[in-house]
Amino acid sequence: MKKINYLVLARKYRPKVLSDFEGQEEVCAIIKSAILNNRLAHAYLFSGTRGVGKTTLARLVAKIVNCLKRNDNEVEPCGNCENCHSISLEKNMDIVEIDAASKTGVSDVREIIENVNYKPVTALKKIYIIDEVHMLSKAAFNALLKTLEEPPKDVLFLLATTETEKIPVTILSRCQRLNLKRISIDILMKQISKISKVEGYELPNESANLIARCAEGSMRDALSILDNILIHKKNIDKKTIQQILKIEDFSNVIKLFEKVCEGNVKETLNLVNEFYKRGNSFENLAKDILNIIFQISKYKSLNEFEDNFISDEEKKKYIELAKNFEMDFLIRLWELMQKYFRELTTAIDQKQYFEMSMIRLCYVSLLPTPFESKTGKFEIEKTRPKNNQSDNLELQTENNLALNVQPITDKNKEEDNGINIESQMDKFCELINELEANGDLILSHKIKNNFRLVSLRCHNEKNIHGEIELENFKQIKLEDNELWKLTKKIQEITKKRWLVTLSSKKGFSSIAEIENNNRLKAIEEISKNQRIKKLLEIIPKSKVISIQKIVKRK
Repeated sequence: MKKINYLVLARKYRPKVLSDFEGQEEVCAIIKSAILNNRLAHAYLFSGTRGVGKTTLARLVAKIVNCLKRNDNEVEPCGNCENCHSISLEKNMDIVEIDAASKTGVSDVREIIENVNYKPVTALKKIYIIDEVHMLSKAAFNALLKTLEEPPKDVLFLLATTETEKIPVTILSRCQRLNLKRISIDILMKQISKISKVEGYELPNESANLIARCAEGSMRDALSILDNILIHKKNIDKKTIQQILKIEDFSNVIKLFEKVCEGNVKETLNLVNEFYKRGNSFENLAKDILNIIFQISKYKSLNEFEDNFISDEEKKKYIELAKNFEMDFLIRLWELMQKYFRELTTAIDQKQYFEMSMIRLCYVSLLPTPFESKTGKFEIEKTRPKNNQSDNLELQTENNLALNVQPITDKNKEEDNGINIESQMDKFCELINELEANGDLILSHKIKNNFRLVSLRCHNEKNIHGEIELENFKQIKLEDNELWKLTKKIQEITKKRWLVTLSSKKGFSSIAEIENNNRLKAIEEISKNQRIKKLLEIIPKSKVISIQKIVKRK
């Protein structure tokens, strides 16, 4: 049996002519115009991300320039002449391709300088293609300067790089720079679907979309992924691709995101462990969470989706979440996730680090944002989306920490809290009295005299943490982290999680006011006592001003 060497798709389907370059029409138009008008520069620098066609374009330009059968009014190479054939087979001695990643020294550049003055042997122009040119050393760049500025007439330099900023300005100024952009998702989808059919495979649109997204604008990456997938099955579905690429399903990632925002540490860690058992990449998972935050934020800002390839299921979920989260909460979450993602890539134990990141986000999601801490209230008109759907929403944004809740009237507040206002006040008084009994006299005195209770929500199935809303009705200046200290003290007393926040709503009464009212009622009641009445009649202008319980000592 004859052994056939397999050629990967990325090499097999490389563009043979400029018209085959998908997604790089602007760069190709510049090259065509330069060739037709005989204004081809002596040095070009092709820049762009990985896999967008920099080296392929350089080889194609070499072929066009040296084609023996090309007419002056044509741009594309014939592909059949001796030069085209030898360049395609990489056997033309006048086309010198140098990998600057492995040949970085000044001695390697000196070889170019010594040979550049020799006339081409078979080609019309001698061409030097230097790939990853930014990897050259400083001495190598300096040695190349003069030759690059004034090369012989029959020499053409074609440089390619992914990191233009690492190339000296003196080199950049001697080249014409052409930037190859990332290839759009729709072009990648079209190309990989076309190649799949040629290879005899059926690729559904949702599978092509997933591959295109994972490629991140790189045609080579897209074809490499496709190559890997086509080995496994004839008919490729989305689930198969997710398993091969270790990508988690959208519904599972969105569930993780929701649990993080709820501050549910237990459920969050359970989901992370499930992802780990399935062998999913934590870096991909972090990227997916970042993308979810980005899409929700973008929808809240624009009220539409610019990406046409987001599925209906994803759009529906993003719209739903956009109603529940405020922009400052999303921005804070995105910034923290970005920080954690950068650290994740260098972590010794990625699973451990990812779990710690999720725990941190769970706790952060229950803390007020700086805006909430400062104002205590959101202006709904400024923060909610201006669309038909949002106009019908009654959004409660005051002191929101993660999920917004529907506003509740005084009538149904009792049901939402699970206890009536008298019970709320009793519970609050009990907590502050415990605080005072534990020795925190200054803090308890400040709370009793300067703050009114707005609402108190105890722990239940819906609320995994207790919530206390207070009104600073005397507008006293709080010390740094004073509410945080109160929260920690209450947690120590109850052994449960609590969150204390300020509200601009009117509270019911302060503890000091309640105690004073109770004192006045007690005085009024005791003043009606017959014995006390007689005593007051005996002593002119007398009245009861306080009541004290006398404890008999044994």
